Amino acid sequence: MSKVKEHTTPIHPGLVLQDELDEIGVSQTTLADHIGVLPKTINEICRGKRGISAEMALRLSQALGASPHFWLNLQNNWELSQIQVTKLRRIGTVAA
Repeated sequence: MSKVKEHTTPIHPGLVLQDELDEIGVSQTTLADHIGVLPKTINEICRGKRGISAEMALRLSQALGASPHFWLNLQNNWELSQIQVTKLRRIGTVAA
C-alpha cells in the first residue's frame, strides 16, 4: 500500500490573519489594541515581515477563537517551506 503525499503550498500566517480580520470586519489597529500589542506588530505579521511567536499565538487564540496550535502550525509550516533542503542534503545520519 503506497502513501499518497498531500502537497499544499504553505502560506505565511499573516495572510491568514489578514483574511480573518477582513472576514470579521476588524482592523489591524483594533486587534492590536484588543490584545495589547503595537499596531506595527500586527501590520508586520500581516505583511509577512514578522512571524508568530508562542505568546502571539495565545493572544490571537484568545481574540479570534482559533487554537494557539493552529497559529503555530501555520508558522512552522511556513518556516519549513522556506528552508533550502538542497543545502542540508550533505548531512547524514549520526552513527552512535
